[in-house]
Amino acid sequence: MKEFTKQRFLLFAAAAACGFLFHTLQIPIPYIIGGILASFVAKTFIDPKTHWPALWRNVMMCVAGYEIGRSCSLDTLINLAHEVPGVLTATTVTIFVSIMMAFWTFKHSESNLISCVMGCSPGGMSLMTLMAEEDPRADMNVVVVAQALRLFSVVLSVPFLAMQMLDESSTAVAIEKVDELPWMILIPICFAGWFIGKKIHLPTKQLLGPIIIAGLFATLVYPLEEAPKPLMAVVQLNIGLYIGTRLDKDRLIALKTMVPHLILGNVAMIASSVGMAIFLSKVYDFSLITAFLAMAPGGITEMCVAGLAMGANVPIILAYQLFRLLSINFISPFLINWYFKKSGEEA
Repeated sequence: MKEFTKQRFLLFAAAAACGFLFHTLQIPIPYIIGGILASFVAKTFIDPKTHWPALWRNVMMCVAGYEIGRSCSLDTLINLAHEVPGVLTATTVTIFVSIMMAFWTFKHSESNLISCVMGCSPGGMSLMTLMAEEDPRADMNVVVVAQALRLFSVVLSVPFLAMQMLDESSTAVAIEKVDELPWMILIPICFAGWFIGKKIHLPTKQLLGPIIIAGLFATLVYPLEEAPKPLMAVVQLNIGLYIGTRLDKDRLIALKTMVPHLILGNVAMIASSVGMAIFLSKVYDFSLITAFLAMAPGGITEMCVAGLAMGANVPIILAYQLFRLLSINFISPFLINWYFKKSGEEA
């Protein structure tokens, strides 16, 4: 038992070191990627029995749900209400392109369709890998590879494209500091969200349940404080460590034929984001940089931070990114479960 605990501690430390390196290199979700890399290397080259507790991952997913849900506010809802057509159009285009990307990958690879859909969905690596684990028809290796390629494509292209779009109409937006309830309230919120999600049979209940409770609380009751960055790093590490131990080296090697098609699909997704950004900037009189960061298929945190650095309209970016994230997080599980019926239909 003591040796087992020591191995886990060393694995966690190695993942943290990798995550810190990726954070320094400004790679998105650095600690998830660090966790995946460390645990995959450990399982492949050191001990094939390496694993990470599912319970730890599930608890950390609850914390991630709190952090997503707390981003909701009345200001965000007001921004969304003013631009419902634009937000709906932007989200629809993103989902449509991701579905086309999934079918293209399915037709040109040996992977099944449900794995390609989960891999190409811009709902995020955490949600899609959780869904892949819960559905025995999905291939975790396909989902992780496709999601990782999407993230790397975004991080390589967004800074360059954003700088090309930077124009004189970009103006910094001041963010007013408001009173917030201490972040420790996430403990009862996460517990309540997970419990209620289980009772009403939500898919990926440990993520969606806390999102709902935190979102309702932040919007209708009182704003919630951001969870400390070290805690969110621990969240990412646990998620990444669990994902990495679920990967299989031989099956990953077999996926090399699908990589070019995934890259082509990511290029199409980024190109559609640029096209929608130009459209939104004309219709709503945004700066082009604001519109692009609002549409870019990256994470809320990364795009909002980039917006702050470039003097873009951050509330607008947050509104679009948050609506897309919540839409995909809630719609994707139900649509996938509906399309790929549980009757044993070929996926």
